[in-house]
Amino acid sequence: MNKDLQKEEEFYAKPFRFSYSSLNRLLFSPSLFYKDYILKDREVRTDKHLVEGKLVHCLVFEPENLNKKFNVVPGKAPSDSVRKVLKDMSLVTDAPTLQECDDFIILDSLKSLNLYQSLKADESRIAKIRTEDNEPYWKFLSNSNVDVVNQDTLEDCTAKAEVIKSNDEVMSLFKNEQTDFDLDPITTHAEKYLSSELEGYPFGIHGYIDYYTVDSESKTVTICDLKTSGKTIVDFRDSVDFYNYWLQAAIYSKLVYDSLGDDADEYTFIFNFIVIDKYNQVYVFGVSQETMAQWASGLSGTLKTADYHYKERNFSLPYDFLVNKIKL
Repeated sequence: MNKDLQKEEEFYAKPFRFSYSSLNRLLFSPSLFYKDYILKDREVRTDKHLVEGKLVHCLVFEPENLNKKFNVVPGKAPSDSVRKVLKDMSLVTDAPTLQECDDFIILDSLKSLNLYQSLKADESRIAKIRTEDNEPYWKFLSNSNVDVVNQDTLEDCTAKAEVIKSNDEVMSLFKNEQTDFDLDPITTHAEKYLSSELEGYPFGIHGYIDYYTVDSESKTVTICDLKTSGKTIVDFRDSVDFYNYWLQAAIYSKLVYDSLGDDADEYTFIFNFIVIDKYNQVYVFGVSQETMAQWASGLSGTLKTADYHYKERNFSLPYDFLVNKIKL
């Protein structure tokens, strides 16, 4: 049995739950899903905007865990591309400094990521990585299993978190803090992990929900998802379609619905995207009941697509190309 088939058997031998990220990856490219989640050959993502988004989440919802989830490195952080190289290198060497890192490790990482390949000499490529500016980042990275940010990034994200916390409309959504009183009708949940089995499917779903409240008196569930955008507020509606944020909203709503058990049908669900853009403008995008129903229907269709790929073990092409034989 070749390695790919062996990894495939290992994948199918264990229960699988789709997250928003993995289900979205399957929609985007089944073959890429196969590579990332079945063969477990996933590229390490160290993109600056992704790390900054996680940092803002932490500062808003769980600031007490900042030092557990992030290391703050002094000095200037490397570029996105160099960070990817350093992260890739850290997976194969425990060299304490870049000076002590073998040349071939640097060259292999540069080649696999197709970076600085236009430079003719190996020494020139290595010199782009083995710099004095990159050394502090490497030392933190090689001694850490958490995200690494520099002081400037921390300050920028702290400013964003403060803007969010100073917004009255946003804080009105977060104002209900659960008390110790047993009869308190409102329960609050921040950075809550939920998972659910799906009747009729061989897989489940799971995810971490930024924030939601359950009001047992008014029978209302309010779910909030915080988005840090590198664009402007005006562009966010396009981002909902481009990044399939609608799918994330539908999954999170389904997870909370299932967590309520037999009483779920008694509740009205409200979903909000809280968006802060690159100019630190904050806006709460409420989602109508009609739109949520459309997104729930979209999730049902997506799960049927996932079911086909999962059961047939066919990840060679998107569903429509395999089943409907797309024509021009």
